[in-house]
Amino acid sequence: MRLRVLLPIFVLGLIAVVAVLIPAGTAIAESRTQQLQLQRASALGQLTQRAYAALERGDTAGLERTLARFADTYGEAVLVVDARGTPVAAVGDIAPEGAVADAATAALRGVPQWQLPTVTPWSARTHVVAEPVTTDGTAPAGAVVLRVDQTAARADVAGGWIAAGGAGAALLALLLIASVLWTNWVLRPVHALGAATDAVAGGRGFDLSDASGPPELRRLAASFTQMADRVETTLAQQRGLVADASHQLRNPLAAIRLRIDTLPRGSAGMGIPHSRQDSAGVDAAELATELAAIDEDLDRLEHTVDRMLTLADAEHRANLLAEGGADAADLPALSVSAAELLAPHAAQLAAAGVRLRADERIATVRCRRHDLAEIVGILADNAAKYLPDPGVSLTAEFERSETREILTVSDTGPGLGDDELRSVGTRFWRGPGRDEQPGSGLGYAIVLQLASANRAEVTVDRSPSGGLRTRISLEAA
Repeated sequence: MRLRVLLPIFVLGLIAVVAVLIPAGTAIAESRTQQLQLQRASALGQLTQRAYAALERGDTAGLERTLARFADTYGEAVLVVDARGTPVAAVGDIAPEGAVADAATAALRGVPQWQLPTVTPWSARTHVVAEPVTTDGTAPAGAVVLRVDQTAARADVAGGWIAAGGAGAALLALLLIASVLWTNWVLRPVHALGAATDAVAGGRGFDLSDASGPPELRRLAASFTQMADRVETTLAQQRGLVADASHQLRNPLAAIRLRIDTLPRGSAGMGIPHSRQDSAGVDAAELATELAAIDEDLDRLEHTVDRMLTLADAEHRANLLAEGGADAADLPALSVSAAELLAPHAAQLAAAGVRLRADERIATVRCRRHDLAEIVGILADNAAKYLPDPGVSLTAEFERSETREILTVSDTGPGLGDDELRSVGTRFWRGPGRDEQPGSGLGYAIVLQLASANRAEVTVDRSPSGGLRTRISLEAA
């Protein structure tokens, strides 16, 4: 964002500096050219007078001495020609040919050639000027041709341009520094707000009390702080409500269970006279059946509440880890085998007629032991409850894949269809024909969240035998 703010300021500043430097550079060049032209025009006027006197008297020797003194002073070549264009006197390397001849011809026609083009650092080193030798409006008696040396003028113009460019660069640098300081001051609360937003998303605290900058942004930071406090309070209240409701549900469920457990089973134990049983139509066997059904429903409710608490905790930890929050620290290293993880469930699987084959290979992964045990327990419980035919097998093993350890748990059961596989992990979803079987429909949802809370990935598909295969990809330690 800083670059997007600074770039237009820098471009506008550069345009402004260039807009000032171009006229300034032009003025420097024109001023130095005018100065050179005035100097040489004065000198050329004096030479013209001396040349006229020399041509009148025929004193070329005196003229040559004058030209020599001029050459010693300015270091420039001079040529004097008569009315026919014949050289009369000269000093320096100059001959009546090319540009010199053209300038002399124009001067002999009464047209002075003393206008210098604007001097720049890349101008020619010399430039030819000429002045006719005339008096009182008569026809030119000759011409004086001067080859002006522009070397010093070019150096002066270059130096002036460099000085102007340096001043412009310094001004631009000063503008850039001031723009950076100004932009930092303006954007400081914006960056603080960005960090505060990340902190809120990651479940961390933040402090915007020291945020500086424009008053409008400071007010925005204060409003954000108030909003974040309200959101955090609301979320805390919601989490507290869910936790309290779950815990409060446990108490009446436990009380109902306690009272039902204390009820006598059978009519005699209930103290109901035989005559009253007949009149009320109460059957002891039917009452016992109803009590057993209530007991089963209570078990199911209690199990559902427990699973919801487990899922809520897993989701909370997964969100913190995803946002880099309090649980984002390195996960502990865990060395364990598939056989060790499934050992506590071997009796349950054997009772359900499920043959268990678990690999003894030790894998070292980054994961919390109780989370991985919970994941494997859910998979084993599903196999014991939902594999329909005795004799099916459940296989579990660790496989190494680059930097990951993949725990694969697969069975030889009927598996699931494509639509059913896409629904795996949805809360309270249960496969077809399983509504009457015990369970909450939260098993795979818990598996997915526990895996996310440990930086693991879960995929569910068909095993090579056609059954269900679950792969948990864990970081290798």
